[in-house]
Amino acid sequence: AMSSLSLKPLSIPTFISDNPNIKTFKFQRNIPPPCKSHCQTERGHQFDVGDTFFRSESATARDLGVLSAALYRNTTGRLRVLDAMCGCGIRSIRYLAEADADFVVANDANENTREIILGNLSRVASGSGEGKRWEVNHLPATRLLAECYLRKDYFDLIDVDSFGSGSSYLRIALDAVKLGGLLYITSTDGLSSGGHRPQQSLAAYGAYVRPLPYSNEIGLRMLIGGAVREASVLGYHVVPLFSYYSYHGPVFRVLLQVKRGKSLSSRYYSFISYCNRCGNTRAFSWNELG
Repeated sequence: AMSSLSLKPLSIPTFISDNPNIKTFKFQRNIPPPCKSHCQTERGHQFDVGDTFFRSESATARDLGVLSAALYRNTTGRLRVLDAMCGCGIRSIRYLAEADADFVVANDANENTREIILGNLSRVASGSGEGKRWEVNHLPATRLLAECYLRKDYFDLIDVDSFGSGSSYLRIALDAVKLGGLLYITSTDGLSSGGHRPQQSLAAYGAYVRPLPYSNEIGLRMLIGGAVREASVLGYHVVPLFSYYSYHGPVFRVLLQVKRGKSLSSRYYSFISYCNRCGNTRAFSWNELG
C-alpha cells in the first residue's frame, strides 16, 4: 500500500532581473510574525510565559512545594511565602490558589518581567491593606532576603529556585525563614554532583565529590549537607522532609524544616567509599578514618 502527501508550498518565487535573457528569482517565505505571548497551562492554571525562563518539566517539583505548603497551612493555620526567583510567577499563583497562602512575595531580579508577572498574578484576588495577598518585587534574591531579615519580616516558606549550586543563598535564606518554617532549595550543578568539579563542590558545599555511578543520590546529599552546615553555623538544625531529583537540568530539590538549636548527633556526617572493582559502597565516620 502506498500513501501520498499533499505538501503546501513553503514559499512563492518572485522573479527579478534587469537582463531579459537571465531569469533570477528570490523566495518570499511565509514566515509568521513574532509571537508576543506564550500561553501555558499547568494544573488548570493558565498563564503567560512571555520571554521568561520556564520549564514545563519542573511541574512535579512545583507540585511537591505546593502540597507541602498546603499541609503546613492546614497544620499551623497560616502561610506566608517568599518566592525568591519567581520567573513568570506560576509558583506564586499556585501557592495562592492551591495552598491558600495568606500572602506571597513574588520576586524576580529582572524588571523586564514585571508586566508578565503582574498579568499572571492578577488572575488571583490581590486584596488590599492588611488583607493584601501578594506583591511583586524586583531585587536580587540575596538583597531581598537580607532586607526581610533586617525588618524581622520572617516567612513560613521560602522557595529558592536558583541556577547553579545555589549555596550562596542558603545562609541568608535560613535567616529569613521562621523557626519551624520550610526552606525549599535547589541545585542544578550536575558537574559538581557528578564529581567533575571537586574543587567547586568543596567551595560550595564543603564536600569533595569524586565521580560515582549514583550522582543523583550524591547531589541531593551534597545539597542537604551544605544546608546542614550553614544552619549549624547559625545555631539551628534542619530536617529534610523530602528530596527530589529530575534528570532535566539536572535539578536537585530539597525541602527542609528549620528548627532551633544545633543537632547533637554526628551520625549524619560520614565519608562515602566506592570500590571500582566490585561496586561495593560503604560509609565511614570521622573516627573510623585511618
